[in-house]
Amino acid sequence: MTDKLAEVEISKEGETYYATITLTSGEVITLENEDFEEVIEQVANDLQDRYGS
Repeated sequence: MTDKLAEVEISKEGETYYATITLTSGEVITLENEDFEEVIEQVANDLQDRYGS
């Protein structure tokens, strides 16, 4: 069975991309960057720091 770790929502306002990470604990983290690939990398790094081995 799979355990849900987080939900990630990506949005864009003007030239800025926003990533909202909602953890199962209810904690919400918002990341922003003007480069799409950078915001995706920030999401990956945050989740790796929290759940990586």
